[in-house]
Amino acid sequence: MQRYQNRHLFQLREIGLGLTFIGGFIDAYTFVQRGGVLAAGQTGNLVFLSVDIAQHNLPGAVTKLCTVLAFIVGVAFVGILNHHLGAHSHYWRLPIMVAEFVVCLFVGALPKTTNNILIVPLLALVMAMQTTAFSHISGHGYANVFTTGNLKKATIALTDFGMTRNQDSLKTALVYWELVLCFAGGAIISALLQIWWTTRTIWLVNGLLLIVGSYYAWLLTKRVDDD
Repeated sequence: MQRYQNRHLFQLREIGLGLTFIGGFIDAYTFVQRGGVLAAGQTGNLVFLSVDIAQHNLPGAVTKLCTVLAFIVGVAFVGILNHHLGAHSHYWRLPIMVAEFVVCLFVGALPKTTNNILIVPLLALVMAMQTTAFSHISGHGYANVFTTGNLKKATIALTDFGMTRNQDSLKTALVYWELVLCFAGGAIISALLQIWWTTRTIWLVNGLLLIVGSYYAWLLTKRVDDD
């Protein structure tokens, strides 16, 4: 079967891995360049928020609170978008990738001195939209902007394979370990490139989104033409 004939194109492995690389890349970017805040890792942000409150660091607390709220809004927005358009259009996920492209382009153009509260919540918004719209890979639920759940599922599946020799468990474990490695790889490459490119490093995400988004759009178009 051709790739474009897959019923759930958004679940294709290569798309999920590409988006997960982007998720790790952006989280490392905001952590290094934007005051130790994570665009997508809201567990960490809530911990940092609690510490900021305890230490009376009001600016830091406000930035993290706004980031968490922006993430919530992003998740809700995709839910509403899916409700209204999901049953009528194959293309409804593409505008989310376009929005992410525009935000990253905008963020990379801003100087280092720009207040983090104007930047990190914007990235949290599009990260939430990305992980909510693209929530499955090869039939498995996953997250492409943080990796704790993927790491847990990878370990569970690998443990099950070790005890039962179930080949399906091994395949599942490989999918999740690939996700973990892609997330880590994105974060590492982001951190390395920031040594030279600092705040402009995020523009690499635009190139990656252009590749992943164009590939996804091409597959959708091919499937429609084939129908």
